[in-house]
This record gives sequence, C-alpha cells and structure tokens, in this order.
Amino acid sequence: MRKIFLLLAALSALFCCHRPLFDNPSREGEDDNRVRPAPIDSTRGNVTVYATALVFPDTVDWRSGNSDGGRLVVFKDGVPVDTIGKYLDPAEPERIHFQEGHVWTDYTDGFETVIACDGQYLFSFPGEEKLMGFLVAGGEVHTLGQHPGGGVSYRVNGQEVFSSASGIVVSGALSPDWEGGALCRDETGVYYCYALPVSTETDQMWEYRVMKGAEVLKMIPAAAGTRLYDIRAHGGNVYRLDFRYGRVCFLKDDELTPMTLPDNVHEMSLVLVDGRMRVKGFHEEGYAQYAWIREADTLVTQYCNPHGQPVANLFTEDGETAVVSMDYEECVVSIRRDTMQVTFPLETYRLQTPDCVRYRKGVIAAAMTGDLYVEENMIVINEKKYPSHFNGYFSGVFLK
Repeated sequence: MRKIFLLLAALSALFCCHRPLFDNPSREGEDDNRVRPAPIDSTRGNVTVYATALVFPDTVDWRSGNSDGGRLVVFKDGVPVDTIGKYLDPAEPERIHFQEGHVWTDYTDGFETVIACDGQYLFSFPGEEKLMGFLVAGGEVHTLGQHPGGGVSYRVNGQEVFSSASGIVVSGALSPDWEGGALCRDETGVYYCYALPVSTETDQMWEYRVMKGAEVLKMIPAAAGTRLYDIRAHGGNVYRLDFRYGRVCFLKDDELTPMTLPDNVHEMSLVLVDGRMRVKGFHEEGYAQYAWIREADTLVTQYCNPHGQPVANLFTEDGETAVVSMDYEECVVSIRRDTMQVTFPLETYRLQTPDCVRYRKGVIAAAMTGDLYVEENMIVINEKKYPSHFNGYFSGVFLK
C-alpha cells in the first residue's frame, strides 16, 4: 500500500509541478551527434508540433541495426529542445510515447519493464512486456502489455488490473489515428480487446473479448468463416469491421451493415472522426490509387491519385481532408491539405514509423527521415519545411 501511495504522489508531482519537457532550454551537447536546429515559424494558431528522433554518433550505421550510443532528441515546432539518454532502447521506436506534454519511454532487460517520463524513472514491474497500448489519462498511466509467447496484462501505474495467460492483443502499438495504440478511451473509461485461440479438429479460430478496465464489455464467440479486420469501443458501444456472409460488414454492437466496397480493398481500419466511428480503407482501379473514409456503407470522403502514386494515409476532420502520397519506393512525394500542397523529390524522404504523420485542427505534420544516401531529415508542418542534419531517424510526430 505504501508503494502505491508513493507512486501516486510521484505522478501527482509530475503533472502538477514538473515542467513539460519542451519548456526546457535546448542543450548543446559536445558529442559528435549534436542536432543542428532549423529556424522556427509560429504562424499556425494554437497547434504545437512535437517530434521525437533517435540520434546516433556519426560513426554508427543505424540502418544496419547498430544502435550504439543512441539518444532521443525532442523537437518542438521544428527545433530541438531536449535530449534523453536513459531508460531507452534506441532499437525499438515503438517504445517511445509523447502524451500530456511529456516523453514517456518503456524499457525492458528481460527481467523487468521500466516506465520513465522525460528520462526519469517512474515505476517498474516484473517480467518482460511489449506495450501494445500506452495511455496517460486522468493522471494515471495505463499500459497494455503482450508477454513473450502469449499472455496479456492491463496495468494502471504499473499495478496489474487484469491479465489473461493466453491472450493476444488485438490492434497495433503504432497508429496516427489512435493515440494510445491498442488502448482507447472516452469520458467513461479505457478500452482494449484481446483474442483467445479456439482450436477445432479442422481449424483454429479466435474468440474476442472487449474490455473496459477489468470488466468484460462484450464477448464475441469464435465463428467459422469470419475474419476480424478491426475492433474498437467508444461511448459504451463496440464497433467491429469483419468479413462474414461473403462480404465485409460494419457492426455497432449487434447492428450489422453490409458494406458495398470496390475490388482490391486493403488496409481497412476503424477510425474516430468528429466523434463518430468510421472506416478507413484503400484500393486500386487500374493505375489509379484511392483512399477513402466511410460511415458504415456511406462514403464520407475519398481521394484519388490518378497517376498511380500510392496513398500513404488519409485524414479528415471538420470537413477538411489531408493526404500523404508516396512513390513506388515508399518515399513521400507530396503532402496535401485541401488546396495546399508540398512536394518532394522522388526517393528522398521516408516515414520511418506509422506515427511519423498526424493531422489535427487543420494542421498536417510529418517527421521524415532521409532515404539511403540522403543526409538531411525534415519536419513538415503544413507548407513549412524544417530540415535537420543528424545521423538517425524520426520516430514520431505529435500534435498538441
């Protein structure tokens, strides 16, 4: 009990007294992997853009998997403002999170998992967990961990609230559409979903359980001939996108809407747009590349690249649309926001992780890493470009 009390006191002090990381003055280290800042522009209203980068000494070839000497550099509006070197695994960018104005990292040595905030130890718990969900809500740190070989643990401030010995987390750790990865929240609580294997004589199927904290919100029995694309909870409802009866269906609780979709649809997912659950997807028709967002079976917005350039992502909010397009080498060639467009040379900049592009309140931001033989990295905020020269890559961009 005393340990829990001390932890809550530390969290309270962190949120009430500790300055956010980005308020700290820039530290100019003397090592050979110092980041050189770009000029700042402050004409975007009340949206601030943060980015995280993993930076290595000039002698380290990080592209080959060498992460020696790696440190985390935080950018605010294109300018580096602080550096973190502790409780960090430079080889795993998915262990870096930016929420509530702070950088959170998780680190494991195989025996315990440590949670740190702005490079300072916060708490730890025994065992190795890969955090598929990380969410700071109501002054508490919520984590959803996947154990090696199977098993799930949901924790609040490091204390295990729920566990399943054979569960598999549904949904990924990195998504520009879901801040908490596999964890999501509304004003009533924190949600997640895990799957349990169900074996038959001829097949292996999956039973799904949607959780609200430690309580089962909905249990979905295993069924032959079905395939789950995505599942999320919001506002007390459970939304699913799955294949049944020979077609893709959108479900709100048990209310089923068959979807009429074009051929060659891929990468479908559930997204929350303007407070409503919708479906994002992509498809091709000849050379044309399409991205779209639907509400059940009703098209909300669609973008087409007629010249065959793949659409990396599509966002919409308050009637405005933003699009990121790539070349065939998966390098960014253009970023659009309604009538605004920024273009880039072919085979120059990459989005190193899914978290490297986000859209909110009329601001589209991308943290791009120079492709092989390109020494420059770049943050893009709407039509503004902020080049940065360092040996390493951006791991994410975040809007506040």
